Amino acid sequence: MNDIKNEPIFQPGKRHYVLCGDEEGLSSLKLIKEILLNDQLSFEEIHLKLECSSEVEKKFEMQKIGTFLYVAAEAKKLRKIKSTAGKLGYTSDETQYIIVGEEEKRIFCCRCHFVSSVDHTLYRDKHVNCAACSLQLVLSDHYSPVKDAYLGNVAQN
Repeated sequence: MNDIKNEPIFQPGKRHYVLCGDEEGLSSLKLIKEILLNDQLSFEEIHLKLECSSEVEKKFEMQKIGTFLYVAAEAKKLRKIKSTAGKLGYTSDETQYIIVGEEEKRIFCCRCHFVSSVDHTLYRDKHVNCAACSLQLVLSDHYSPVKDAYLGNVAQN
Protein backbone atom coordinates (compact mmCIF):
# COMPACT_ATOMS: atom_id res chain seq x y z
CA MET A 1 0.00 0.00 0.00
CA ASN A 2 2.59 2.47 -1.19
CA ASP A 3 0.11 5.30 -1.66
CA ILE A 4 -1.08 5.16 1.94
CA LYS A 5 0.08 7.92 4.25
CA ASN A 6 0.45 8.19 8.01
CA GLU A 7 -0.96 11.72 8.21
CA PRO A 8 -3.48 13.60 6.06
CA ILE A 9 -2.34 16.47 3.84
CA PHE A 10 -4.88 19.12 2.81
CA GLN A 11 -5.54 19.35 -0.94
CA PRO A 12 -6.91 22.83 -1.78
CA GLY A 13 -9.04 23.74 -4.77
CA LYS A 14 -11.49 20.85 -4.79
CA ARG A 15 -15.23 21.23 -5.33
CA HIS A 16 -16.32 18.98 -2.45
CA TYR A 17 -14.58 16.89 0.22
CA VAL A 18 -15.58 13.60 1.81
CA LEU A 19 -14.07 12.60 5.15
CA CYS A 20 -14.50 8.88 5.70
CA GLY A 21 -13.30 6.81 8.63
CA ASP A 22 -13.89 4.89 11.80
CA GLU A 23 -13.69 6.64 15.19
CA GLU A 24 -9.88 6.82 15.23
CA GLY A 25 -9.76 7.68 11.55
CA LEU A 26 -12.13 10.63 11.80
CA SER A 27 -10.19 11.98 14.78
CA SER A 28 -7.01 11.83 12.67
CA LEU A 29 -8.85 13.93 10.04
CA LYS A 30 -9.72 16.61 12.64
CA LEU A 31 -7.20 19.14 11.24
CA ILE A 32 -8.60 18.71 7.72
CA LYS A 33 -12.12 19.21 9.06
CA GLU A 34 -11.05 22.43 10.83
CA ILE A 35 -9.56 23.79 7.59
CA LEU A 36 -12.75 22.94 5.71
CA LEU A 37 -14.91 24.62 8.37
CA ASN A 38 -12.70 27.73 8.56
CA ASP A 39 -12.64 28.15 4.77
CA GLN A 40 -16.37 27.31 4.55
CA LEU A 41 -15.74 24.58 1.98
CA SER A 42 -18.28 21.93 1.02
CA PHE A 43 -17.75 18.60 2.81
CA GLU A 44 -19.46 15.63 4.38
CA GLU A 45 -18.46 12.88 6.79
CA ILE A 46 -19.01 9.16 6.44
CA HIS A 47 -18.71 7.14 9.66
CA LEU A 48 -17.60 3.60 8.81
CA LYS A 49 -18.94 2.21 12.10
CA LEU A 50 -22.41 3.61 11.46
CA GLU A 51 -22.68 2.67 7.77
CA CYS A 52 -22.64 -0.75 6.15
CA SER A 53 -20.24 -1.25 3.23
CA SER A 54 -23.01 -1.11 0.62
CA GLU A 55 -24.19 2.25 1.96
CA VAL A 56 -20.62 3.61 1.92
CA GLU A 57 -20.29 2.44 -1.68
CA LYS A 58 -23.60 4.10 -2.56
CA LYS A 59 -22.44 7.39 -1.00
CA PHE A 60 -19.13 7.25 -2.89
CA GLU A 61 -21.00 6.52 -6.11
CA MET A 62 -23.31 9.54 -5.69
CA GLN A 63 -20.46 12.07 -5.41
CA LYS A 64 -20.06 14.66 -8.14
CA ILE A 65 -16.99 15.26 -10.28
CA GLY A 66 -14.44 17.32 -8.35
CA THR A 67 -14.89 15.50 -5.05
CA PHE A 68 -11.78 14.71 -3.02
CA LEU A 69 -11.92 11.66 -0.77
CA TYR A 70 -10.05 11.28 2.53
CA VAL A 71 -10.24 7.80 4.06
CA ALA A 72 -8.66 7.07 7.45
CA ALA A 73 -8.98 3.64 9.07
CA GLU A 74 -7.08 0.60 10.25
CA ALA A 75 -5.25 -1.37 7.55
CA LYS A 76 -7.82 -4.11 6.86
CA LYS A 77 -10.75 -1.68 6.55
CA LEU A 78 -8.63 0.75 4.54
CA ARG A 79 -7.76 -1.94 2.01
CA LYS A 80 -11.45 -2.74 1.53
CA ILE A 81 -12.51 0.92 1.12
CA LYS A 82 -9.58 1.59 -1.23
CA SER A 83 -10.71 -1.30 -3.43
CA THR A 84 -14.30 0.00 -3.46
CA ALA A 85 -13.18 3.54 -4.36
CA GLY A 86 -10.94 2.20 -7.13
CA LYS A 87 -13.79 0.18 -8.66
CA LEU A 88 -15.93 3.33 -8.67
CA GLY A 89 -13.29 5.25 -10.60
CA TYR A 90 -11.58 7.28 -7.87
CA THR A 91 -7.97 7.90 -8.88
CA SER A 92 -4.91 8.59 -6.74
CA ASP A 93 -5.33 12.30 -7.61
CA GLU A 94 -8.80 12.29 -6.02
CA THR A 95 -8.08 10.28 -2.89
CA GLN A 96 -5.89 10.17 0.14
CA TYR A 97 -5.67 7.08 2.32
CA ILE A 98 -4.41 7.40 5.89
CA ILE A 99 -3.56 4.35 7.93
CA VAL A 100 -4.54 4.38 11.59
CA GLY A 101 -2.72 2.02 13.92
CA GLU A 102 -0.15 -0.54 12.88
CA GLU A 103 0.17 -1.67 9.30
CA GLU A 104 0.57 -5.31 8.38
CA LYS A 105 2.73 -5.97 5.36
CA ARG A 106 1.74 -8.49 2.75
CA ILE A 107 4.43 -10.44 0.91
CA PHE A 108 3.98 -12.18 -2.45
CA CYS A 109 5.96 -15.44 -2.74
CA CYS A 110 8.00 -15.60 -5.95
CA ARG A 111 7.69 -19.42 -6.04
CA CYS A 112 4.09 -20.33 -5.22
CA HIS A 113 2.48 -16.86 -5.60
CA PHE A 114 0.80 -17.08 -2.19
CA VAL A 115 0.28 -13.76 -0.40
CA SER A 116 1.18 -13.93 3.29
CA SER A 117 0.59 -11.32 5.96
CA VAL A 118 3.71 -10.54 7.94
CA ASP A 119 4.57 -8.59 11.07
CA HIS A 120 4.64 -4.82 10.65
CA THR A 121 8.22 -4.72 11.98
CA LEU A 122 9.54 -6.69 9.00
CA TYR A 123 11.87 -4.46 7.00
CA ARG A 124 13.56 -4.71 3.64
CA ASP A 125 16.33 -7.35 3.49
CA LYS A 126 14.86 -9.28 6.47
CA HIS A 127 13.91 -12.95 6.06
CA VAL A 128 10.48 -14.55 6.43
CA ASN A 129 9.14 -17.99 5.49
CA CYS A 130 6.26 -18.27 3.02
CA ALA A 131 3.14 -19.54 4.83
CA ALA A 132 2.27 -21.86 1.92
CA CYS A 133 5.53 -23.38 0.63
CA SER A 134 7.97 -22.48 3.46
CA LEU A 135 10.50 -20.92 1.07
CA GLN A 136 12.69 -18.42 2.89
CA LEU A 137 11.93 -15.00 1.41
CA VAL A 138 13.43 -11.56 1.72
CA LEU A 139 11.10 -8.56 1.52
CA SER A 140 11.94 -6.34 -1.47
CA ASP A 141 10.90 -2.76 -2.14
CA HIS A 142 8.90 -3.82 -5.24
CA TYR A 143 5.21 -3.27 -4.54
CA SER A 144 2.32 -4.56 -6.65
CA PRO A 145 -0.92 -2.58 -6.37
CA VAL A 146 -2.69 -5.47 -8.14
CA LYS A 147 -1.64 -7.99 -5.48
CA ASP A 148 -1.54 -5.31 -2.75
CA ALA A 149 1.72 -6.90 -1.61
CA TYR A 150 5.48 -6.56 -1.70
CA LEU A 151 7.50 -9.06 -3.72
CA GLY A 152 9.28 -11.72 -1.68
CA ASN A 153 12.50 -12.86 -3.36
CA VAL A 154 14.45 -16.02 -2.51
CA ALA A 155 16.69 -15.29 0.47
CA GLN A 156 20.42 -15.84 -0.11
CA ASN A 157 21.89 -17.87 2.76
